[in-house]
Amino acid sequence: MARHIKDKANEPSCECASIPSQTIRNFWEALADVVHSSYETAESTLSLVKEQEEFPAQINSVTSPPEPFDVPNANLIIRSSDFVDFRVHQPVLSMASPVFKDLLSLPQPSDSETVDGLLVVQLSEGSELLNSLVSMLYPIRMVIPNSYDKVLYLLAGCQKYEMTSVQSSIRSEVRRGGEFPTPKGAEAFPAYAIAAGNGLIPEMENAARQTLDHPMTFEVIGEGLRLFEGWALRDLVNFRRLCRTSLIKCLDSFLEIQLPGPSSIWIGCPEVMSRPSRYPRVLPKWLNELLSRNRNDLKLQKFTQSLDIHSRIREEYLAALQNHATCNFCTVVHIRNGSTFCAELENKLAQALARDKEEGDRGTPGFELFDFLDS
Repeated sequence: MARHIKDKANEPSCECASIPSQTIRNFWEALADVVHSSYETAESTLSLVKEQEEFPAQINSVTSPPEPFDVPNANLIIRSSDFVDFRVHQPVLSMASPVFKDLLSLPQPSDSETVDGLLVVQLSEGSELLNSLVSMLYPIRMVIPNSYDKVLYLLAGCQKYEMTSVQSSIRSEVRRGGEFPTPKGAEAFPAYAIAAGNGLIPEMENAARQTLDHPMTFEVIGEGLRLFEGWALRDLVNFRRLCRTSLIKCLDSFLEIQLPGPSSIWIGCPEVMSRPSRYPRVLPKWLNELLSRNRNDLKLQKFTQSLDIHSRIREEYLAALQNHATCNFCTVVHIRNGSTFCAELENKLAQALARDKEEGDRGTPGFELFDFLDS
């Protein structure tokens, strides 16, 4: 709105700049209530608009600002949606956020609310989120969210106010595995939904990958299903289906003997070589059955099932080899190259899920969820 007023400053027909700030705040509170299906609360909020404009002192019953944000020489107050005041420095806020810089550069309406002579700017974020956000603008200990979903909402707040440096710092801390929480287990599903709903592409892609280790069922997602927008749920389903196809192709490449190739080390198993065949270069029976079984299971598998083959393939490989322990040839090959073969198989399967520049590459390095969705 600040940008709209700035752009329309020379057009006398635009009266947005003259709308009382309290009226604007009440409007957004009512709209937020409607969006959250709280129609009764919205009706009550709207009915108070005129009353609050006549008696603005009622709105000043705010709670004390969290420490240490009642900073000395503050010249601006930002107020949370739950009416907590944060006393900050306008230059600090303007340097961190182009949005605030534009907003605060505009002439303020004559009826703008003030507290102790300081301009009050009402925000739609809650005090818990603002407490974390503001702590990152000052050389003090950061206020860390206590759950990953709150980290995502914090990142969304940074995105809303174009605080790119703060957002980058938070992402770096999460990647580094520092104090910021990360999604654990099935938390990846609501994390994906929140990231998708707030346009947090890196977090959306990371959470989508993490969901692959878990079944996509109502029992697993639970209440997190309420967070999904329709398009996000559809895209996650498509993503899982295409990941399954990539895994099948990967296993096919290990079943096809190519020289040189990872599976070529197994050529020569006496159990196979003793049998007449038009195809002398074939895998040992135990390894062929292992790879074929996993490939065929994937072909029959629904998108709701987990795609965690890369995390269990080594265990299955060792069990299959143990049942073939009487073969000296395969035992020697395993001793010499078995660990390398398993590591390559695991890595290739993991890369099939990451889709790392091998298919659908459009010039952007690394995994791209939208390469899957567009293919």
